Amino acid sequence: MKFNSSRRKFLKAGLILPAVGLVSTNDSYAFSKMPDNVAYRVLGKTGLKVSTVGSGVGIEPDPQVIARAIDLGVNYFDTARMYGNGSSERITGTALKGKRDKVILATKTDGRTKSDIFKDMEASLNALNTDYVDIYHLHSRDTPDTITDESVEACEMLKKEGKTRFIGVSTHDVHAVADHILKIGKFDVVQTTYSYAIGGAPLRQEAISRLYAAGIGMVAMKVIIAVAGFIPRDINLPKEGPLAAIKWVLLNPAISTTVPYTKNIAELEMNVRAMAEAYTPQDEKMLYTRNQEIRPLYCRMCYECKGKCPNNVPITDELRFLAYYDFGANFHQAQDNFRRLPEEIRSVHCSDCSSCAVQCPNGVDIRNRLIRAQVLFA
Repeated sequence: MKFNSSRRKFLKAGLILPAVGLVSTNDSYAFSKMPDNVAYRVLGKTGLKVSTVGSGVGIEPDPQVIARAIDLGVNYFDTARMYGNGSSERITGTALKGKRDKVILATKTDGRTKSDIFKDMEASLNALNTDYVDIYHLHSRDTPDTITDESVEACEMLKKEGKTRFIGVSTHDVHAVADHILKIGKFDVVQTTYSYAIGGAPLRQEAISRLYAAGIGMVAMKVIIAVAGFIPRDINLPKEGPLAAIKWVLLNPAISTTVPYTKNIAELEMNVRAMAEAYTPQDEKMLYTRNQEIRPLYCRMCYECKGKCPNNVPITDELRFLAYYDFGANFHQAQDNFRRLPEEIRSVHCSDCSSCAVQCPNGVDIRNRLIRAQVLFA
């Protein structure tokens, strides 16, 4: 197998392990008559063969996009109970009617107690019009204390009952929770933020590598958001930025699949090309240039600012919500996440401070970005 220079960097970093997770399109798999040029990888110890480009259906999925994705060989679909207060799952379930056996379906719960997790699962199954999901994630668990014994026990019970085949964790800070996940030893899948803009951090890379080595299937999210858009439109957007971004992520064979949110069929058809096209020097130049342009605007989720605000503002979280709007053009998702913050946090106004006590090592203009988020979503 030939590797380009970027792929060799992964090798030198120790991130490429024996290629047990790589699946060629000539291998046998559970889904018949898939199109040519579709790449599959094994999702860790689950044994599931997943398309390297999946679909994050988002808050407002388009049934036509879902149908077209299946036609193109995409077989991994990711949603969540809280997306659109359940509307995402309902639309997805309707779109998958008669096609459930063709896809691998993942959803998530915000529940912390057994009763809440069980309640969410029943609601998800009803909305998705299925009697089981393939992967059930504890959603947005960014610190070890959010992955409680009770929540793990609940997931194990659902697995034993056949309501989910596998269990997982979704996280924005994989380094913070990797040791805890490995110590628990119960999870099959981890879904984490990973992209050109944020993926190069050594601690994130190292955490992904260790989880992969332990047989945990790795799913990348937030893959294209940094190159997908910017609401003020004062930055030149690369037309094929999302395609380049997905190709970069797939250079790392520890990543089995990606779940970019796709708004329309044109975007989908561009994104799936990443399964067949090589990462090029032109892609690298495009992503590098874009990364420099958005440096003051886009949070890299390094979490260096965690706990440093004297007013307890969760800086990374609020900047992430703002990115949903500024880069993803999804105001409802951004506002919904912001309004889930505790009242005492939402009442803090960064405009009351003459300067920010926290400096971003990546050059993000923290104060002005937080002011924008608080004005938009309050």
